[in-house]
Amino acid sequence: MTTTAPLAMASPRRAPGSVLTRLHLVVAGAYAACLAIALGRAASLSGFLYLPHQGDEYTGSADIWPGAAYLVWWVLILTIGLAPVFAFVAAIVSVVRLATPRMRAEPARWRTLLATTVLSVLVFAAALTPPVATILVWLLD
Repeated sequence: MTTTAPLAMASPRRAPGSVLTRLHLVVAGAYAACLAIALGRAASLSGFLYLPHQGDEYTGSADIWPGAAYLVWWVLILTIGLAPVFAFVAAIVSVVRLATPRMRAEPARWRTLLATTVLSVLVFAAALTPPVATILVWLLD
């Protein structure tokens, strides 16, 4: 005897590209938030917003992440260091997904996935810029 779930109880199919779209948004949001937290911490130590660098006069000898804030440091390092890699891989997967006939059949979802793919490419491009590299080196210091 076999039993099957009624059609109403079956799990709904995900729309094409919805998981990738969410992934792009989460990676970009986490990356931007971590950069903002790092810049905010440097600003709180110096008294003004600036681009911190290794051994600078404001944070060179300060204990930047004391006590439990040390856990925040780990999250920042992992996110700022690995988010561009995830963004790059997700962008490649999305480009392949954008070319499928099923995705092209839904123009609104296709445009949304394209926009978030561009967002991930921008995250990857931002990681290659000297200011972001300076922040990452400052965090690793």
